[in-house]
Amino acid sequence: MQPVIWRDGSLIEYSQATIHVMSHAAARGSQVFDVMAVVDGEDGPSAFGLRPHVTRFVRSMQLMAMENTPPIGHLEEVIAETVRANCCGPNAPLATGPWLVKVIAAWDAADGILPTSLEPSIYVVVTTAPSPGSVGTLPEAVRLKTADMPKIPSDVLPPALKVAAGYTPALRHMIRARAEGFDHVVFKDNNGDLAESVAASLLVVSDGKITAPPLDTVLDGITRRAVLESATFLDIPTDVRPVRWHEVVEADELLMASTTKVVLPVRRLDAQELTAPGPITLKLGDVMSSMLAGRHELSRRWLTPLE
Repeated sequence: MQPVIWRDGSLIEYSQATIHVMSHAAARGSQVFDVMAVVDGEDGPSAFGLRPHVTRFVRSMQLMAMENTPPIGHLEEVIAETVRANCCGPNAPLATGPWLVKVIAAWDAADGILPTSLEPSIYVVVTTAPSPGSVGTLPEAVRLKTADMPKIPSDVLPPALKVAAGYTPALRHMIRARAEGFDHVVFKDNNGDLAESVAASLLVVSDGKITAPPLDTVLDGITRRAVLESATFLDIPTDVRPVRWHEVVEADELLMASTTKVVLPVRRLDAQELTAPGPITLKLGDVMSSMLAGRHELSRRWLTPLE
């Protein structure tokens, strides 16, 4: 049985969800998107941070000047419908979780530089997580390379706008970093302060305290929110402010927060080796794993059953 994708009001087969190579989304990189994790809990598939993810997606559509943005509640219902169609029941095409849900808004047609219509098509796609079992477990520590160019400035591309073209410069650096033996890259901002990685936030741990860059320079990562809330639950001090690069270099621990890996320890920054996972990273990983498994008192706040 083939997986199905929700498109503009109906479920269609996976192979039918296509756009033309000359669509605005493909030719101009204008596709807006958001990605969330879905875990298989006691109450069936449950989405992690459903409302924050959908709210952020709608905000991206508005920042992109897309028209007729759907109500948040409607999108949540559509996501639940698509997950049930793909993941629930003995004959479900994606019966084994965890899963990822990607919500997409795409201008399908173009008239030169501008789309033919400012009203996009909406897609909801469900896939299995890249590495089964990775969501909610502490992955192997990674090697991080500092990019040799700054992150796109926020006055050029607002951090709140998750648009495909915004990831192109980072992708180029990621390919180069992988060729040099690194796993990820991290960007500075125009002031030389810490920004973020590709599709992941970077948090700095020093003297038992977590420091994170402000949201006027980086994406408001949903997993980052949950990790910082987990730190508060553990009485670990947190500080959101500009993070000077020397603080990154001198950190006791570095950890990344992302949808797919949740809490990701960093064992190397350029030529510098770090303790990984460090004690605070381990504590945060434990809380996040329990939360995603539905066993933590924060689970009810972050998990939404979709059956």
